[in-house]
Amino acid sequence: MRRVYAWRPECAPPSLSRLWPPSSIRGLPFEEVGMSYDGERVSLRAIEPDDLDRYLVWVNDPEVTRWLALRYPIGREGERQILERLTRANGYGDAAFAVEDRATGEHLGTISLFDAKPESRVAELGIFLGAKDRWGEGFGYDALVTLLRFGFWEMNLRRIELSVLDGNTRAKALYERVGFKEAGRRPGHWYKRGAALDDFLMSISREAFETQHGAPARIVLPGREA
Repeated sequence: MRRVYAWRPECAPPSLSRLWPPSSIRGLPFEEVGMSYDGERVSLRAIEPDDLDRYLVWVNDPEVTRWLALRYPIGREGERQILERLTRANGYGDAAFAVEDRATGEHLGTISLFDAKPESRVAELGIFLGAKDRWGEGFGYDALVTLLRFGFWEMNLRRIELSVLDGNTRAKALYERVGFKEAGRRPGHWYKRGAALDDFLMSISREAFETQHGAPARIVLPGREA
C-alpha cells in the first residue's frame, strides 16, 4: 500500500530527503505520517475491517442518515460488503478514507472522492460523519479542506463536485464556507420521507480553492532556480 503525505510546509518527503538534506530543499510541502493524511484537526486514514461495528450503528441511525440516500436497514453482512468495496477501491478513480479526530484517534466517519476521470480531472465528493455527538465541532470543515487538498495536489484534479438535498441547510452552508458554489439544481431528484426533494449540484475548482485556502509551496530542488 502506498504511503500518503500530510501538508507540512517546512518538511521534505522522505524519498527526497534521502537524496538531499531538508535544509537544501525549499518549499517541499509534505511530511510522512504513515498511512494517513493530516489536516489541522483530523487525520484521513485507510478504512479498516475493525471499523465495521461503528459503521453498522451509524448507517442504522435515522438521525445520522436523515439526509443520505439510504432507505433500508443494513445488516452486518451488507455493511461488511460495502466496507470491503471501499477498502479495495483506493486509486485514481476512487479514494475513500476514514475520518479520525487527530488529537484522540476517535473514528468520526468517512470521506471520499469517486468517479474521477483522467480525461476530465473531475471527481465527486461524499462525506458521512456518523459520530453525531461530535457534530458542530469543526471536524467536517477540516475533513473537507484536507480531502480537497489531497484531490487537487495529489490526484491533480481540476474540479471537485458534490450534491446536497434541498433542506439540508447545515451541510449546504458548510460546503459554501469551504468554497463550493452552486452549479445547478435537479427538481424532485430524490424521493425521501414522502416527498420528492430537489438537490443542489455544487463544485469548486482548484483555482478557487487555492485562492481561499492557499496554494502548495513550489518545490525547488538543489541547483534549480526559484
